[in-house]
Amino acid sequence: MGIKLNLGASPIWSAADWVALDHKLKSSSSQAIAGSALDIDLPDESCEIVFCSHVFEHIPHVQLPLVLAEINRILKPNGILRILTPDLEKVARAYVEKDDHFFRLAKEEDESLRGDLGYGGMLMNFIVSPGQDTALLDRSLNKFIAGYAHLYSYDYDMLKIMMTQLGYSTRKAEFCDSVIDEMKVPLHVEGFAPIWQNFNQEFYKKNNLIHKLVDGKYHINFKVTGFDRDPLTSLIIEAQKKENIDKEVAHNIFNLSENNYNRYAWSLLKDEDFAAKLESLGMKID
Repeated sequence: MGIKLNLGASPIWSAADWVALDHKLKSSSSQAIAGSALDIDLPDESCEIVFCSHVFEHIPHVQLPLVLAEINRILKPNGILRILTPDLEKVARAYVEKDDHFFRLAKEEDESLRGDLGYGGMLMNFIVSPGQDTALLDRSLNKFIAGYAHLYSYDYDMLKIMMTQLGYSTRKAEFCDSVIDEMKVPLHVEGFAPIWQNFNQEFYKKNNLIHKLVDGKYHINFKVTGFDRDPLTSLIIEAQKKENIDKEVAHNIFNLSENNYNRYAWSLLKDEDFAAKLESLGMKID
């Protein structure tokens, strides 16, 4: 039996016999790894399952192929990777159709969804949103502009193309539809019935739960367990590892390819002053 890993689980998630990895964790233990999805502190082919819910949209798109290659590294042959991420096709269709019903339900599913700029603002909030995962600085590296959560969005075809070239077979799954029995249980509060309920302030108030951001820090008085969430807006993919593909290959296929403009993302490193300033700040340059 291999490790069962929840990648990007959040510090308040746990499940029996699972290991959680999250960059917000302060330290590692037998059931938790503090670290990055780009460099997972686990041996090659040590995991039988990797679950990754609403993480891909937080990863810079030039790094996602490398993350998928890193997951490939730790998965056993024929190991299962299950992914949830906002569904670009669903949201874009709702935007084009001005589907008020969809967006009202989406707001109940995620109350942080922007509502002050109409349907376009809600569409863009799925693609780019404020947060604490990635910091944007100006070109001179002197000014902090903002922190971001969502950085990119995907539909099924985009991820299928990428994952097929990175050693996976894929299928589009439905909510709580999995070949793994325990992953048929949705995300829920520990001690509550194992059914999906929208995690919003109405739900928290009704159940005497606290989930608030105060002065940049979250105050939470509960734990969660289970897996799938946000059935309305989520794209769900269940994949299986079919061959080994490493990061160098992934980088060459997607970031150095002449079929896209990704290479321009590193053009600032050719500016000697910029590169020197990065190094003087102790920033890693890959």
